[in-house]
Amino acid sequence: MQERQTKQKSIIYDALKALDHPTATEVYGYVREQYPTVSRATVFRVLGGFADNGKALELRAAGSEVRYDYNVTPHYHARCECCGRVADVKTAGLDEKVLRATADHGFSVRGYSVEFFGVCKDCQEGVS
Repeated sequence: MQERQTKQKSIIYDALKALDHPTATEVYGYVREQYPTVSRATVFRVLGGFADNGKALELRAAGSEVRYDYNVTPHYHARCECCGRVADVKTAGLDEKVLRATADHGFSVRGYSVEFFGVCKDCQEGVS
């Protein structure tokens, strides 16, 4: 059975695409500015549904709010340990090397997630 596409889901997905790896709270704030009748619970529920059905990725890290990414194609992320910002990282050739290494250990990989941790440019400038 195909999931129903409602106006609220469409609005929330558009917000997800407009923001850069947002938290559910950030999506809610963005949506609320244009559509004040959309509830916080609806935004959180819809984002969870997007993650469950493969329309978005949930990016989880200990001690951080869950962030969401509309880009569900295989790619990597870098997370700032100071402010929590998340950015996409493009790495040519790493996929093949990692998959080959796991196969060498007898694993048949069904999926993976790679996240790099560090300090973003804005936070580095503030630390100096």
